[in-house]
Amino acid sequence: MRAWRSAVLLCSLAVGCGGGLPEEAIQEDERPQARSPGEEGADAPEAQWGRVELGTANLVRDIFPPPGDVPPWLTPSPSSLVEFRGRLYFAANFEDGRGGLWRSDGSTSSTVPVKEFPAPPSPASPVPVSELTRVDTRLFFVAGDAAHGGELWVSDGSTGGTKLVKDLTPGPGDTLPYNLTALGKTLLFFRFVPGTLDAPGRTELWRSDGTGAGTVRVRDMGPDSSLISSQVIVGSTLFFVFTDPVNGTELWKTDGTEAGTALVRDLRPGADSSNPFFLRAVGQEVFFLTQTSDGMSELWRTNGSSSGTVLVEAFPPGPDTYNPRLLGVVGGRCLYLTLTNLTDHRLYLYRFRVDEAGVVSKRRIAVLPNPFAGQPDADPYITTFTVAGSKLFFGVAISTSGPAPRDVQLWVTDGTGAGTKLLHRPLSLSDEFETQLYTLDDRILFSGIGEGTGLELWMSDGTEQGTRMLQDIHAGPGSSYPSGFTRVGSSVFFVAEDATHGSELWVLPPRSSLASQ
Repeated sequence: MRAWRSAVLLCSLAVGCGGGLPEEAIQEDERPQARSPGEEGADAPEAQWGRVELGTANLVRDIFPPPGDVPPWLTPSPSSLVEFRGRLYFAANFEDGRGGLWRSDGSTSSTVPVKEFPAPPSPASPVPVSELTRVDTRLFFVAGDAAHGGELWVSDGSTGGTKLVKDLTPGPGDTLPYNLTALGKTLLFFRFVPGTLDAPGRTELWRSDGTGAGTVRVRDMGPDSSLISSQVIVGSTLFFVFTDPVNGTELWKTDGTEAGTALVRDLRPGADSSNPFFLRAVGQEVFFLTQTSDGMSELWRTNGSSSGTVLVEAFPPGPDTYNPRLLGVVGGRCLYLTLTNLTDHRLYLYRFRVDEAGVVSKRRIAVLPNPFAGQPDADPYITTFTVAGSKLFFGVAISTSGPAPRDVQLWVTDGTGAGTKLLHRPLSLSDEFETQLYTLDDRILFSGIGEGTGLELWMSDGTEQGTRMLQDIHAGPGSSYPSGFTRVGSSVFFVAEDATHGSELWVLPPRSSLASQ
C-alpha cells in the first residue's frame, strides 16, 4: 500500500558542497544503470576529528542478561549514545525497570554506570533514562526515581555531578520533559501538562541552564496543542512544527525567549493546516514542504519572517509528482529532492541550488532505474540519507503491498547524472529495523547484506570499489544489526549482537589516525 511509503521523517544535515554542477539538461547516457559491486545538526561533528583508518570491532562489555527469543530491536540495549567530554555516554535500561546513565572509554573496565536509577515500587511504571543531550559542558537527560518521578537531570560526567535539575511536578508525579534540544549554550525542551475535568491539556516550551533557578517556562503554547517532530536549527533560532486549535499545524520559531517564540506564518489561515515537514537548513534559510487537503504539495523557503516566507515551487497532484521528499543539503547551498513517478515507477532526483544572491535554480539530476517496475505495487521511495564530504548518500526502497520492502538500495550522488550511482544492495529488508547511514568523515558506515552474510557492518567512500563489508560480527547468515553509530575521537561506538551476546555496546577503534583529506 502507498501509505507505507510516506511513514519516514528524515533528519537535516548540512556539510561540504560538491564541485562544479553544470546546469545543462540531463542526457540519456548520464542516467545511472543498476549495477552491483559484488559483480554494490544540524552540523556534522564527526568531521572535526579528521580521517581515520579503522581497525577491528570488538565487544566493549556484556551489560544485559541473555536475550530471549525476540528480535534484537525489542531487547534491552545501550541507547541514546552521545559523545561528551571525550567519552561515550549512553543509557542502559533493563527489563526489570532499572535504568542508568553509563560512560565508556572503549574498554571493559572503563564501561561503568555514572548514575543508577532503581526500579520504581510497584505498580508505578519505570521512566527510562533517555534523551541524552550535550549542551556545552553539561549533559542533560530524562530519568525517573521514586521521590520525583520522571524529570530533567543534568551531569558533568561524574557521579557526584549528576543531579536532578528541578522537580517541575513536585513529588512522585511525572513531568516527562521531551524533545531536548541544544540551542547554543541553552537547553530547550517541551512539557505536556495533562488536562483535568475542567480544562484540556496544554503544551509548554521551557529552557534550562542546568540549575533550578535557570529552568523556566518560555511560553505556554495553549490548550489542545502538541509538538510535531520535524525541526531544524538555523543560527540561534529553532524552527519547529506545532499544532493548535487556532492556527492548525504550522511552522513556528523560537530563540529561547517568550518574545522570540512565534508563528512564522499561517500558510493556511485559521484552523486549516499547511502541515510543514522535512525542514532543511539552506544557508540562513529554512526550506520545507507542505501539503494541502487536495493533495497539492508545495516547496517553501523562509528567513523566519512572515514576509520572508515564500513559495518556491508547487507540485500539483498527479502520477509524476507523488511522495516528494527533501533529502540532504550539501555545502549549505545545494538541496536535493525526489519525486516518485507512478506511471513509470521510477524515482526522479532533483537539485535546488541557491546562489549568493538567493536565487534558486532547479535541475533534474537523474532518473533512478527500477528493476521491479513491471511488478504490482513496486514503487521507489527514500528511506534515509546522510551527507559525507561533497556527496549525498541515500537509501532507496522498492515497495510491496505490505510494510516490508522488496529491495533497499544504497545510492550516492555528487550532483551530476554521471556521479549518481548504485553502490550496494540490499540494505535491511525488515519493516522493523532500518539501515542507518552514518557520516564518519568523507565516508559512511552502514548496515548491509552481503553474499553469505546477514545484516553486517559496511563502509563506503562513494565508489563501488570503496564500498565493502568491514566485519562479519555475527558470523555466517545471522545478522548483527549494527546501529547507533557514535564517533568519539578516532573510535566509533555502536550497538550490535553476535552469536553469543544480545544487543550490546561495541567499539570500532582506529588502526592509526590520518591527516584530514
